[in-house]
Amino acid sequence: MNNLPYNLWRGFISLTILLVLFFPFVSPVEVTMNSQYAQGETLLARFSGNFVDQITENNVFFCRGTNCNIPMTSDVVRIADDFYVYALLTEKNPGNYSIRIEGVRYYKTTQRVDDDIVSNFTISNETAAFSVNPGALTTPNDFTIELQNLQDARITVSIDKDSQLLSSPSSVELNTRQKKVVSFALSDAAPRGLTTIGFTSGNTSYSMPVYVDTANTEQETNETGETGATEDFDMEFRPRTAEVSMATNSDAKRILYLKNTGTETLEDISFNISSLLGPYVAVSSEDITSLSPGEIEQVELEISSGSDEAIIEGRITAYTENVSAQFILTLNLTEDFTPVESEAGEDPSIVSLCEDLGGIICADDLECSGEIKRTKNGDCCVAPLVCQEPKRSSSKTIIGWGLLILVFIIIIWFFKRRYRRVIPRRPF
Repeated sequence: MNNLPYNLWRGFISLTILLVLFFPFVSPVEVTMNSQYAQGETLLARFSGNFVDQITENNVFFCRGTNCNIPMTSDVVRIADDFYVYALLTEKNPGNYSIRIEGVRYYKTTQRVDDDIVSNFTISNETAAFSVNPGALTTPNDFTIELQNLQDARITVSIDKDSQLLSSPSSVELNTRQKKVVSFALSDAAPRGLTTIGFTSGNTSYSMPVYVDTANTEQETNETGETGATEDFDMEFRPRTAEVSMATNSDAKRILYLKNTGTETLEDISFNISSLLGPYVAVSSEDITSLSPGEIEQVELEISSGSDEAIIEGRITAYTENVSAQFILTLNLTEDFTPVESEAGEDPSIVSLCEDLGGIICADDLECSGEIKRTKNGDCCVAPLVCQEPKRSSSKTIIGWGLLILVFIIIIWFFKRRYRRVIPRRPF
């Protein structure tokens, strides 16, 4: 009887040791990704676990050895409780790399920790047939992706998807190094949930996760039975993408435009720059207080290249409480880059064409009756789209008549003086 507490304690210790020795260890975060990728291929990693914090671009680092500042075109997409990180391995040399998640809290058994999450991978000597961008997405509507041929020959990329959910081409042909945008349309009865789209060409294949969030497209019905349009709040950059080549240790400026394409006024528009572009790009334009329907606002980007050669792609996001728009900027920083001389009258800092703004360029003998925006191919008439004959200025007309009257008075004064000199005075 006296030994009972001791025996219970001894049995508890033995049971604990057995649990530790014989139960498999379960990692608090599961990482699913390939261990090897070809050059240029799209990397996709899925992180599953009980996360306290969201994984964002600012938490993701790519390392080679001890260097964890490897620039990479990447993004993070959350689908359900998992986080997907995709990256384009373009212009990356073969070797051993790792993806590292820092500063994110998650549960490890019952403890809350913020240990780094690290997963290793290798880039081989082979070159992938193509790349996919974006590598994962969440969408409530139709969407597009970009395929790029990485080979020195023409290729065909086969597309495998759920035909009852999505409609798109079954294959896409790409010339050497060509980029092509592929559109996907959701069916009217597309259910909410996760689907995958398969891309295959040669020895390269990619499965792209797409979460169809159709709950966000439901329209509310008012008391009269009318449905509210989802396009009330909408905006977009013009153009949506741009590529800037510049020398290292140099500065540049680029001008693009943001247009309100909805039917309601947008207020308090702010800008966010992705972590990859952050060291190089700043939005010099202040936050936009308001943007009326159809109104176009100029956005200026200040770019500083730094001392290292690199190819960097990232996003600039304009956002309000109701809507957001993204602009994709690619920087090609080369030490010996020499800019090409622009055509006469063309401003190299402007990346938008008049067609981007949906405007027209008036002939030399006509003038725009509305708002004018500077574009790459000339002064663009955007609102209203009317080119008309120049109106004569009323002030110029008054000045003209004034000069004419002044000349007439001078002539009269001149003849009066001359007449007085010619007529002789009579003697008294």
